[in-house]
Amino acid sequence: MPHNSSSILIVYASYGHGHYQAAKSLQASLLERGVPHVTLLDVMAESHPWINKITQFIYMQSFTTIPHLYGWVYYNTRKMKATSLFGKALHSLGIRSLQAVLEQEQPDLVIHTFPQLVLPTMKKRWQLTMPLVNILTDYDLHGRWLHPHIDHYYVSSTDMKQDMLAQGVPPERISVSGIPLRADFDRNLFTAQHPVTDVPDRKQLRIQAGLIPEHKTVLLLAGAYGVLKNVREVCDQLAERTDTQVIVICGKNESLLQELASHYSEHPAFTIIGFTDRMSEWMMMSDCVITKPGGVTVAECIHCELPLFLLKPVPGQELANALYLQSYQAAEVCDSSSALAKRLMTALDQPEILQHMQTQLRTLQTPQAASYIADDLIERYLSQAHAAQLRSVSLKPNLQTTIN
Repeated sequence: MPHNSSSILIVYASYGHGHYQAAKSLQASLLERGVPHVTLLDVMAESHPWINKITQFIYMQSFTTIPHLYGWVYYNTRKMKATSLFGKALHSLGIRSLQAVLEQEQPDLVIHTFPQLVLPTMKKRWQLTMPLVNILTDYDLHGRWLHPHIDHYYVSSTDMKQDMLAQGVPPERISVSGIPLRADFDRNLFTAQHPVTDVPDRKQLRIQAGLIPEHKTVLLLAGAYGVLKNVREVCDQLAERTDTQVIVICGKNESLLQELASHYSEHPAFTIIGFTDRMSEWMMMSDCVITKPGGVTVAECIHCELPLFLLKPVPGQELANALYLQSYQAAEVCDSSSALAKRLMTALDQPEILQHMQTQLRTLQTPQAASYIADDLIERYLSQAHAAQLRSVSLKPNLQTTIN
């Protein structure tokens, strides 16, 4: 089974953007390596669209009106077992839709970037023989990701690997890969650990963006969740500095873009933009970032050695991500906008603080995850050598079992 005749299915979910972005990044890397068929599936959206809309709404509300309820659910299910009644019920959602996709696509390998583990739950019942892989997209281990029928895990950090070993996952089933990022993060990389000579440096990027190259540069990722509304005090203090400029990225939040463009239109130190496909460049030209600590965003900041300032992270995986970075002195986690402003101003006035945070971020860097995972998957499951070992075993799913 040479990899240039293989078919791969990547299962993701549309709660936040990280799971989808990781799936897209890995899809691109696999296609670049000659895998001809790599299909993405949002299993909940396909199988239970109404449930998907409701859970998406609840997920969005977790950032505004019910953060503590979301956190309570997250922490009380953190040690869940796939074999528990709750685990079995949770992982059974989407069976019929997934069966139809498997019958149509006949994948040789299934990858999860979201822990909706329908296939591992049904692997024995369906007599499935294709490998099942999980790519974890946060820096905190939740029990929902773990299942006895997962063949391999790609994790974000060595700390997560240790957590999985402590829960009984065999070491040969775990690879520390980092989280897959878009290819432009690798093309534009010029950090101290990975110097690149054919891309612009920080000064050149600032000049190209119309910024003052010598000024300290703060990146603020406002996004769809309105991060900025809680840090207006910080922006007002930054506006008073004569040595600092601020880049605000609003994403697809058009109302926020218009509001900020109007408020800061006369201030030369503020650059307000909406959606961008140049995130790697904006990060590379910045000295630090104010953001929410989603898994992919954290991975991007680690990749770019970009110190993080985090305001009241939402309880759950984002708070866990934040505390993980803080434990390495790579991020400042603040309970109020006034505390964030104080710590940020101190760091801007004392460059050694940001330099130390950059050094700590460097210790958390991993290989180029999308490339690493794609190469490893091909060698591990799609190579000629692997095919020779399994030539008497079909990797196609047996779906003759009736799904009740």
